[in-house]
Amino acid sequence: MADILSLGTDVVACAEPLVGRYLTMLADCRALTIETIKSLRFDLLYWRRNEFDSNISDLLYHIALVEADWLYVDVLERSIPAELNEHLVYEDRDAHGRLVHIGTEELEASLERLHRVRVALNGTFSAMNLAEFRRLRKSGPREVSPEWVLHHLLQHEAEHRGQINLLKRLGAEADRSASARS
Repeated sequence: MADILSLGTDVVACAEPLVGRYLTMLADCRALTIETIKSLRFDLLYWRRNEFDSNISDLLYHIALVEADWLYVDVLERSIPAELNEHLVYEDRDAHGRLVHIGTEELEASLERLHRVRVALNGTFSAMNLAEFRRLRKSGPREVSPEWVLHHLLQHEAEHRGQINLLKRLGAEADRSASARS
């Protein structure tokens, strides 16, 4: 657990410097996410304004699932392997198109999932040369390169980190309001 919480922003070793820069940016982005959640009160991990909203635990699951999906389905053009899929047991969305609510899960499980997916991503990308990094792959109605995928993953996690910070603040305010009424 201590290793996951202290990932830092070390430069990821790669043969291709551009890939290394992207992976280092991803490491920095993840370090900021970990910093945001590492001292989170247990109850705030699951706090939601209502039954339709996501909680922080749901968002952490979503970040890992999306990263795994982009890595395997779009970049490697194959299914997520069973050893990783056993940590990704929920669908991404419910029947109404909202992020799936995964219930209560220890923060350590969320961090371990994020870590496992990132190790797989780093292993794949660190072996790429520039031509492979920029080679287009068919992804639904469009084509994407691994370079674009990393750009997208950076943006995706940063946007959800903002949502996580908002949920922390709203949950703490709701807690203070409930305490004041008591």
